[in-house]
Amino acid sequence: MPPFSLFNNLKRDQILDLIAECSNILQAQPIVIKTLKPPIKIFGNLHGDYIDLMRFFDIWGQPNDNGDISGYDYLFLGNYVDKGAQSLEVICLLMALKLKYPKQVFLLRGNHEDRNVNKYLGFGQECTRRLGEDINDPNSVFQRMNDMFEQLPLAAIINDKAANNKVFCVHAGVGQTVQKIEDIEKIQRPLKLTLGQINNETQIAAMELLWSDPAINDEIIGFSSNIVRDPLKQNNMTLFGADVVEKFLKVNQLSILIRANQICPDGIDRFASGQCITITSCTNYCGTHQNDACFLVV
Repeated sequence: MPPFSLFNNLKRDQILDLIAECSNILQAQPIVIKTLKPPIKIFGNLHGDYIDLMRFFDIWGQPNDNGDISGYDYLFLGNYVDKGAQSLEVICLLMALKLKYPKQVFLLRGNHEDRNVNKYLGFGQECTRRLGEDINDPNSVFQRMNDMFEQLPLAAIINDKAANNKVFCVHAGVGQTVQKIEDIEKIQRPLKLTLGQINNETQIAAMELLWSDPAINDEIIGFSSNIVRDPLKQNNMTLFGADVVEKFLKVNQLSILIRANQICPDGIDRFASGQCITITSCTNYCGTHQNDACFLVV
């Protein structure tokens, strides 16, 4: 694995080659990955925190030929870029792992894998500063990377046949438009989203998967507006109740929902009597939250 220090020699042409090869693999894989089986490691938000990712790999095993890739698959739930200082290291490493182990390393899309978001929240500035590029150039690393992000799958199902369990994994959650797994499978890629211009069923479904959050406690049922993320109610961002989780799992014959999208003080949080688990895999988010980080093993 790369050392804890920065990649000081990331070359623009090499990154573009990584993007092209990774895009080819992603296009050939479905929007809902159903081939996963235990044991598997699941990671939440990374947000450009390359050092924390290296800590995880150094202490608990790493996905390479000298590590535990022969025993574990790896699933990452999105939000690879923005906020942290090393988005390029994080996403380039994950792309390289995806290329080397295309059937064992899986990357889902998060809400920051969107050019309309990451242009302003860190990744765009990092590409400008470190690569010296015009991020508005369609051939820039920034634009080509976001083209690749539009090919990322939106969900995964881990099938534990021995325990008769199926685990649903997604970046954010579910909503009123997404009732069944088949609803997700109907979404076509490349998937482009423009905040403030979400006006058809496909875009609404994608927003639910990428932006929704659990209600503040298990007592709240149904759906409500997510005014923290969408104060003007323009983008179909919702909060879902414990009853919504229970119904979605029952309808789709699933056992549990694992998600990211939020920062948890202890690195992990439980909702809907433990049927919905949120994880985050970067510590001290934005240098202000003093939160712990975790990954899950199924």
